Amino acid sequence: MPSQVWGRSPQEASDNPYEYEIQDQFVREAKALLKRLNIGLQKYSMNFHRDDHSVTKAVWMLQLDAIDSLRDALDALVRKNHRVAAKLFRDVVETLDLAAFFHSETAVSNRQLAKWYNNEVIPNRAYRDFVQNIEGEKSAKAKAQYYKILSRFTHRTYRSLLKGYGLGRGDMLWHDGGHGTDLLVLPQTIAEYFAILADLIAEFSGEVTARGLLTKKEVVQAVKSSLESDTIPRRFVSISALPSR
Repeated sequence: MPSQVWGRSPQEASDNPYEYEIQDQFVREAKALLKRLNIGLQKYSMNFHRDDHSVTKAVWMLQLDAIDSLRDALDALVRKNHRVAAKLFRDVVETLDLAAFFHSETAVSNRQLAKWYNNEVIPNRAYRDFVQNIEGEKSAKAKAQYYKILSRFTHRTYRSLLKGYGLGRGDMLWHDGGHGTDLLVLPQTIAEYFAILADLIAEFSGEVTARGLLTKKEVVQAVKSSLESDTIPRRFVSISALPSR
């Protein structure tokens, strides 16, 4: 059975941040899974010519970029460098969405693919419109809301920056990096970000199958080989599980 970080709500993780053992198990499993998925994608090395402008090549390059970002985010959280990890979250989602957009092979996506190979930037609205056309307005709004949440990390909103500050006497702020040590990094922030990262890794696993680079069997085998047989139990009772008075 896997670590209980997989599928964990970021808010619940923030409310109950001291489950270090289940986080350690998640790190081991996530590292193993990302390594296996990366090995799977590497089978396409030396398959594409420099001047190949195919959809498959673009999807392959984008998904490799996404897995690199996931691995970098995981390494950053292990080091308690949550600022780096947070900036990578939206990067992963946008990269996967762009790959999905190109994979659709519509007239619009093919035109944008040609621009991409010409080193032009493809605006986010191009693939948000694609989501709306393919999956409907509800999915498009959900995706837009997801982008909005993740963009707060990228654009350094007030509350996103507060993830790196604690409260002292009289609710005065102190910075978690102010003394050259990671001992002051808030466990709430790390726990929350591990839960977000777990969701992104799960999303990537689905996308790499949906875009045809790895088969469902390959991904399922990678997952099974990466998850540990015993689930480490939680040490504390979840706040949300306590009965209300």
